[in-house]
Amino acid sequence: MRERLDPDMAEAMAFEAARDAGLPPPVDLDEERARGRDAAAFWNEGLPEMAAIEDHVVAGPEGPVPVRVFKPVDSGPLPVMLYIHGGGWVVGSVVQNEPLIRTLAARSGWAIAAPTYRLAPEHPYPAGLDDNIAAGQWLQNEGAAHGLDASRMVVSGTSAGGNLALAAAVSGRLEALAGLVLFYGVFGADLDTASYRRFADGRFGLSRERMAYFLDLYDPTGRHRTDPLLQPLLAELADLPPTWLLAAGLDVLRSDTLALHSRLIEAGVRSTLHVEPGVVHGFINRGRMVGAARRSLDGAAHFLRSLTRDTP
Repeated sequence: MRERLDPDMAEAMAFEAARDAGLPPPVDLDEERARGRDAAAFWNEGLPEMAAIEDHVVAGPEGPVPVRVFKPVDSGPLPVMLYIHGGGWVVGSVVQNEPLIRTLAARSGWAIAAPTYRLAPEHPYPAGLDDNIAAGQWLQNEGAAHGLDASRMVVSGTSAGGNLALAAAVSGRLEALAGLVLFYGVFGADLDTASYRRFADGRFGLSRERMAYFLDLYDPTGRHRTDPLLQPLLAELADLPPTWLLAAGLDVLRSDTLALHSRLIEAGVRSTLHVEPGVVHGFINRGRMVGAARRSLDGAAHFLRSLTRDTP
């Protein structure tokens, strides 16, 4: 596979490098999280308008879990996607993922529910997973009261959010799902896969060192690394619903998605894989500049619409 940057991707990376030039490293995780939220303002300009955006609070295992629901149209009940943001289980936020959320909602006609879950290291594994499962259970039990058809529910996520989405799906704690939509997820804990070896130095963004850092914050003792709910490539996958997978071509996590696709096919699960060449980890929320992000979201929207057509 070619390692040349897509021209749009190169332009977006140059823009971000120039924006951040001269900034000192963040003093702590709170500052890093705040910088990420602030930087989202540029990428969030000009996004599709929603018919409604609703803020709900779900009872989680250790306290309230905020869930923001994006509805592209007023009519309902709407099929719903539980979307889990990425950020290595440590950083990230719903606002940083609004390009994906709003674009996918507008192009698919699905409502998208996005939880704000507890982050590591303050709340290590399984805190974030438990919060997201609680949000999914709320959608399945209470969604009808809010114009949502949870009998047509998909779970989705990017990066560490993809890990949490797949873990939620195999946990046995959610009712039957209509599908999974997983964007360049962390599905294993092996940092010596082919793509980790090829892109370890971080020349295209996410490095092996950075992923090791995230894993150590999420699982500080290391004793959960072989738990299928932390490393869902180890889980039993045969009962999963139809799945749509996206990998970024220049990403240390590319091999995780390829391995998951192979395991799903072996388990008899309908799996659709797309590898977008020339783009880096996190590209999907850069649609303002990166055409590949817009095209990839069209692919995800097509998959969601196909699930709606398949519903009796």
